[in-house]
Amino acid sequence: MGKKEKVFLFDLDDTLMWNEYTYSLAVMEFFELLMKVFKKRLPLVCGIGRRVEEITLEMIKKTNPKTDKPYGFSMSRWPDSFVMCYKELCEKGWGEYDPKVAEEVHKIGLKAFDEELYKQTGLVPGAEIVLDFLKAKGDILILLTKGDGQVQERKIFALDLPSWFDSFVVVDHKSENLFGGFKRGFEDVGRTAIFSVGNSYSSDIEPALKAGIGAIFIPCFTWKAESTEKGRLTLQQQCRLYEIKEIRQIIDIYDKI
Repeated sequence: MGKKEKVFLFDLDDTLMWNEYTYSLAVMEFFELLMKVFKKRLPLVCGIGRRVEEITLEMIKKTNPKTDKPYGFSMSRWPDSFVMCYKELCEKGWGEYDPKVAEEVHKIGLKAFDEELYKQTGLVPGAEIVLDFLKAKGDILILLTKGDGQVQERKIFALDLPSWFDSFVVVDHKSENLFGGFKRGFEDVGRTAIFSVGNSYSSDIEPALKAGIGAIFIPCFTWKAESTEKGRLTLQQQCRLYEIKEIRQIIDIYDKI
């Protein structure tokens, strides 16, 4: 096998696929159920949506009573946040809490991880063209994504990502040390053109630049736990940063990087 020139560490959520779509479908169904069980008496849904998001973020470091471990980015966090929101609304007098309704609410939350919905969502426009282009070049493609391994695995196979990617790495956190490990590993075999590709500056870009590799930034802000806001960069780091508006532009800058 010939030497592969470049290595790309791709983020998944909101880089290769729109992560919010299936979550939004579940939220809308949750609203419809609440409207039904509360007999058309309900606070403004925009407020309920904000509260679900707040609860979800708060739960990341909270202990899951079923496992006695922090929820983190686990699959159970999202449906459990629906149940907590439903319970909170009942406690505030909007309705009477019913365990059977809570069970139904939980099932609705799980629909955010439906593999058929992932297939319907597909990859972001231009992603397939870019992945085909990079594979034709003989480059190494690695999916480096945060989140629950079970959830990310569902996405990976529903979106047929093994057709393009050489390997898959699911982590709780992306750090300078993590990217540094990739840098050392690939440089040891003579591959120095390494790039992190992602939508989150704080997760995909800044730690990669600090580790000494390149980064391709495709800003897309969808979640408060991530950020597109840039920090201060050294001149050397600036030279390794490429910012584009959409993924298909990777082809345009390929020969420059």
